[in-house]
Amino acid sequence: MNTPETIKLFEKAYKAKTDNNYWNQISQLRKFTTQEMISECFLLIDSEDLKSKQIGIDILSQLGRKRKSFIHKMFDKIFYFFETSNNENLIFTSLFAVGHNNEYLKIKHLKILEKFKDSKSTDVRYALTFSLLGVEKKIAIDMLIELAQDKSSKIRDWATFGLGTQIETDNEEIRNILYKNSLSNNNQIRQEAIKGLANRDDKRVEKLIISELHNENFCTLFFDTLLNIKNGEQYLPLIINIYDKYKHDQNINTEWLSDLKNCIKVLQEYN
Repeated sequence: MNTPETIKLFEKAYKAKTDNNYWNQISQLRKFTTQEMISECFLLIDSEDLKSKQIGIDILSQLGRKRKSFIHKMFDKIFYFFETSNNENLIFTSLFAVGHNNEYLKIKHLKILEKFKDSKSTDVRYALTFSLLGVEKKIAIDMLIELAQDKSSKIRDWATFGLGTQIETDNEEIRNILYKNSLSNNNQIRQEAIKGLANRDDKRVEKLIISELHNENFCTLFFDTLLNIKNGEQYLPLIINIYDKYKHDQNINTEWLSDLKNCIKVLQEYN
């Protein structure tokens, strides 16, 4: 699809010096949801040039809403790279492309992805975590359980998010790792884990929520847990006390305070 506009966009993406500039060009190219664009992207993927491969993959991975006509061909290309390439950038790009289309993953694909959970690259393990979000297959869930114990906090966070709220599967293994992470020193990980346990009506959640409220060290994610948990209104006295304590504090984040006030309002309506 060699129109002057697309040629210019391809060139800008190729020469982009910053991630923001690169993704601006990719976003524009994704608007051309034509067979010509699909064919051009596959030509780029088949080229010998790494940057061209990445551009082709990044466009195709989110090209239009109906990607069924070409997604299996794209997976064939990507999973060939997984089995033959050691280039971390190509693997990273390809794993994110899989994540945007993981409803098409089959067991054979997941078995290939397993090798990346032990990658020395934090970026590769992070991209693997993204590729598995929302996949309800046991092999994917087992990988997320392992990744939820990764040495990297951002990987533990994403994997905990994946186990807690992106799947409905409920078993002892999932609850155990969520409970373990609900005791984390990392606020985001801890509150993702609490939300995951709350989604499963775990009996340990009440004590965890009370502990968070007493510590007063929670982010807006925690409000969503309170608003969706059964009998969330029981925590109103503690929440109102926190609001009264900080409502005139000039050093408190105004957005957080506004979310806290809204949480109180909604819970009061439940009564």
